[in-house]
Amino acid sequence: MSKQTIVISGINMKHGGIFTILDNCLQKLSNYIENKDIKVIALVHDKSKFDYPNIEYLEFPDAKKSWLKRLYYEYFYFKKLSKKINPDIWFSLHDVSPNVIAKKRFVYCHHPTVFYKSSWYDWKYDYKIGVFSILYKYLFQVNIKKNTAVFVQQEWIKTEFEKLYNINSVIVCQPEYTEEITSDRTDLASHKVHFLYPSFPRTFKNFELLFDAIELLDDEIRHKVQFHFTTIKDNPHKFAKYLFEKYSSMPEVDFKGWISREELLKLYNSVNCIVFPSKLETWGLPLSEAKAFDKPVLAANLPYARETVGDYEKVSFFEVNNPTELAQLITDFVNKTIKFQGNKYTFDTNNQLNDWNAIFDFIFKK
Repeated sequence: MSKQTIVISGINMKHGGIFTILDNCLQKLSNYIENKDIKVIALVHDKSKFDYPNIEYLEFPDAKKSWLKRLYYEYFYFKKLSKKINPDIWFSLHDVSPNVIAKKRFVYCHHPTVFYKSSWYDWKYDYKIGVFSILYKYLFQVNIKKNTAVFVQQEWIKTEFEKLYNINSVIVCQPEYTEEITSDRTDLASHKVHFLYPSFPRTFKNFELLFDAIELLDDEIRHKVQFHFTTIKDNPHKFAKYLFEKYSSMPEVDFKGWISREELLKLYNSVNCIVFPSKLETWGLPLSEAKAFDKPVLAANLPYARETVGDYEKVSFFEVNNPTELAQLITDFVNKTIKFQGNKYTFDTNNQLNDWNAIFDFIFKK
């Protein structure tokens, strides 16, 4: 049996959630190919961040300098590189389908803004969201039909991709979530009911719905609640500065800066309820984390949230443009009169891969 060569491309996956995807993929693949006749070449931004054996790393430190540079690599340079490497498989982990020559090609699409209709608000405070909502819709479709398969994270995205791009090669690959909890706690005021929204300040995260809901609460309820937000204090991002300047004076609001993973887990364990009003996610990791801690959840009434929450009793949903509805749920929760809607989510899993090893089995099958 001849050796198979696979290229894993993640040149702009430098930090945050997208870096985690690349890091997890390479870690799992390094173990998967042990004692197998497979050669792996990983295209990365900074190879010093990886030390997984059985993998050859090619570094592209200028890939994020500009979009023109990124497009040059994807649509021009990688074709030359693929002729040189002659890979059996090219797996692009970051949304776009490059111009390459390979027997099989795969792409993992996880950027959510392709489904987002931006507004002046987005352009004013977070213009990249507006740019991406337009750009990605067209970048996704370039070469997409040349892929052996297109991987997405949820069933609703699969349905949208099939309609938007007229393809039938979409496969759902749920993120491989490893439950991580702690028994440690953060010291919070015991006479308050504590709510947590753990999210980076992006305009589509719908923070202002929550602030509007707080302002609609009766004074008696407002005196009883505390709402905690991560990554906003001391954040130079334009939208974070706007939120801090406008809302930090509210006594019910606790804006935190960047906190460690350990501190975040302690916060999950200490609060009473998780609120998640985001208008757009390809998964919504805090919803999975809330379930891991068995915390009550108030979530946006959107397909991504229902699919991520899955089967769970302690959840209620609200419309993403209705602060009155959210204020009532908060009031009912504080008064201990809330009747959770609960959630059941079932769909056909025959065309679904549930971990990296299943993805690799699919990719490498003859």
